[in-house]
Amino acid sequence: MENDQTLSSFPSGSRNLYMTEIGEPFDNQLRIIIREGRLGEPTVIDDPFFNVDNVRPIEVTDKSPAWELYWSNYVAYVVRNESYWAREEGEPDFSGHLSRRFDSAFFRYISSTTFATDDYPGPLEHWALTTLNHCLDVISTEPPEIRSLSAAEAGRAPTSPNFAKG
Repeated sequence: MENDQTLSSFPSGSRNLYMTEIGEPFDNQLRIIIREGRLGEPTVIDDPFFNVDNVRPIEVTDKSPAWELYWSNYVAYVVRNESYWAREEGEPDFSGHLSRRFDSAFFRYISSTTFATDDYPGPLEHWALTTLNHCLDVISTEPPEIRSLSAAEAGRAPTSPNFAKG
């Protein structure tokens, strides 16, 4: 699968995406489930420590789109809590939730701490996935296979609430 096909088969633009599952169905294979949340009805968050009005919950329902991203093999991956994400010097502006990165700090780290090279196991690629609660980086020799899932195939909804202003 070509890289441009991979990027075009995943939702573009700024969306409310959740990573709801990550795992290895078999050794050294990586499977990620992404579900999209939709804005619910306006509400008020009335908490003893703060009060916020005019917010809308981001809800995942049975009608929410879902996708599976699957790497049949990888060199390394890392998941970060997006609350601790810091922009890397020279990192491109956000252009979509799934992007191919070049000359990143993670790529340099993997290059210096493994014997993986473009010769073996093959030309290396850095794929970055950004969601509401997670940032995922994958070094592999190929882009992920992406397929749409039904709500039944997608499994659980996110376990923590998120809200959007307005």
